Amino acid sequence: MNNSSVVYTMNQAKCSASGVSTAFTVALSTVSFLAIAGNLLVITTFIKTPNLKASSNYYIVSMAVSDLVCVSLNWPLYATEGMLKAGGSLFSDPTLATLFCKLGIYSRAVSYLVSILSLVLILVDRFIAIVFPLRTLNITARTRKMFLFLSWFLSLLSVVPFFVHAEIIKIEQNTFCRNIMSDLALKIYNFLSFTFFYCAPLILILVLYPVIMKHLRRREKLDKGNKGTIQAARVTQNKNIMKIFGSVTLGFFTCWTPLYVYLFLKMLYPSIFIKDKCAVFVGLFYYIFPLLSTAINPLMLISFSSNYRGALKGVFSRLFLKCNSLSESLIERTVELQLRVQRSNMNKISPKS
Repeated sequence: MNNSSVVYTMNQAKCSASGVSTAFTVALSTVSFLAIAGNLLVITTFIKTPNLKASSNYYIVSMAVSDLVCVSLNWPLYATEGMLKAGGSLFSDPTLATLFCKLGIYSRAVSYLVSILSLVLILVDRFIAIVFPLRTLNITARTRKMFLFLSWFLSLLSVVPFFVHAEIIKIEQNTFCRNIMSDLALKIYNFLSFTFFYCAPLILILVLYPVIMKHLRRREKLDKGNKGTIQAARVTQNKNIMKIFGSVTLGFFTCWTPLYVYLFLKMLYPSIFIKDKCAVFVGLFYYIFPLLSTAINPLMLISFSSNYRGALKGVFSRLFLKCNSLSESLIERTVELQLRVQRSNMNKISPKS
């Protein structure tokens, strides 16, 4: 046995004895909890607060719904790939493992596309409202509903190959859920996806965002002497919306870019990942970073949006009042029941005396 094989064996043993899988599981559990709690708060606040029924918020709630689906089906995928334990999948039934493999990969791709299309729709909506305000009259509630439907329909349709071609493969003792297209077909599909669903939206955002902010700054200067007017308040509100949009977009691309780096490195330099016996690259680039996006979106929204924070406080205050009234009602019923029992006991005792 040469020195390189000795080092390899030592590294493999060290890796199997380490808590890499445990660390990833704890990290994913934490992110999943934050994502589920945050997105549920966003959806509940939107439903319970009529003032939030604005066009941009419909697209934000659409992102929250897609993120919830992604988080829910990410864990079966994680378990299918054997990331929860060494030596393979947690599912002994191959049919069940394959089903979760397909659903996990498919749902994550759908979530990504719904989110990126929602960001584009928010940007275009704000661009028309700020740069061409008179044309907003042409965008009705029915039009926005159609855009929402199309964002989901196109997302569900365009990533069907992920569902069709996803299969369970085994390499040595490890289990992986992978797309089994031919190398050429997979490269073409990944290139087209990267071009149309990453580069094109990013370029559109980088072009339109500065234009919108330039118009807002110009209007702010014109309304400098008219503070307190409806027009000035509208400019301030639009600036806040664009700041929230910018922070959500930055977080989104920061979290999803490592996945594209992972996919391209895997195609160009597969030996890097073959040597990664601890699956650190898979855990970080394929699971942690994409899932972080589902937790960051609601966090950014609640942190930077005064409207959502105010609405959220209103929802909690109403819930607190309901809980108080319910507890008071329960106490009153309990006391009343106790009095009835005492009276009944007194009535039973009095004849004997």
